[in-house]
Amino acid sequence: MPVDTTNQLALHNARKSQLDRSSLYIETFLAGLDPMGDHARVACPTCHHQPDGPLFKKRKGEYAHCPQCDHIFLLNPLAPEKLISFYTNYPTSSLEWHQNESDFYRRIYQRGIKLFSPHCSGSRLLDIGCSSGYFLSIAAQEGLDAFGIEPNAQEARYAVTNGIKVIGSTIDDLSPDEQGFDVISLWDVLEHIREPVSYVANLRNLLSNKGLVFVQVPTSDSLAARILRDDCNMFDGIEHLTLFSSRSLDIAFDKAGFSCLVKQSVISEVHAIRNYLSYQADPYIATPVSPFEAAFLDADSLENSGLGYKIQAVYRLNP
Repeated sequence: MPVDTTNQLALHNARKSQLDRSSLYIETFLAGLDPMGDHARVACPTCHHQPDGPLFKKRKGEYAHCPQCDHIFLLNPLAPEKLISFYTNYPTSSLEWHQNESDFYRRIYQRGIKLFSPHCSGSRLLDIGCSSGYFLSIAAQEGLDAFGIEPNAQEARYAVTNGIKVIGSTIDDLSPDEQGFDVISLWDVLEHIREPVSYVANLRNLLSNKGLVFVQVPTSDSLAARILRDDCNMFDGIEHLTLFSSRSLDIAFDKAGFSCLVKQSVISEVHAIRNYLSYQADPYIATPVSPFEAAFLDADSLENSGLGYKIQAVYRLNP
């Protein structure tokens, strides 16, 4: 049964069984890694600055902060073939989130559509990493001609069964006839990409002349990330290779040939922040007797100040 995701405690408690399954898999996977041979060593993926050392560690991942662009990234990401192996056998999927938390995802997807719609020159949309197709079903209801690509075979089959137009597993599968999109959406995708600038630059060939890219990413600007650090779910030490600030996101897209049109901060994470400041061991599923209260811990205030957990932004292809 879908959970009431306006209740953050109920949301995180409902996620716990899935996270427990994931944690067991991750522990087993990490135990089999070669600490030297299975990791790379990288500089900041947006400005190429090399920090002195890690800011903190999570599992076996070392997160560094770039002082030049406020970007946070894994200094020692897994080698590409190891990361593919990690994803291939992962025990949970976005399909489960969409089914259990449909009200949350509907609200956040509708906010994204409202952000990019005024800037669209047409209706053809491509969603990269469309999962179960839930976003595409909402986009179609809003009058968009919606297509998706999805590498996970199980999720792609589910989407097609439910009438979603899945046209490939990666962007390399798209023929010239399937290009010329007015909008490309990247919902929580770019943080998984090791070289985001070159990845975004490759999207230019798929867009119409006035094409847009809509992106949602977890952000290092987040108050929850700044306070909780390694206790924040944003930092997993494996999958989230790169965590953009508002500034580093603009830098990446500028280098790739795009200009920012509009941007907003979403998902306050007030629940977790209050619990953490109340000295709870697990800020996501805690129930403090006397929760920490402060006037600035207001969901709307945090989002309006750019301190939300994620950024939604719209970029237009430069002429």
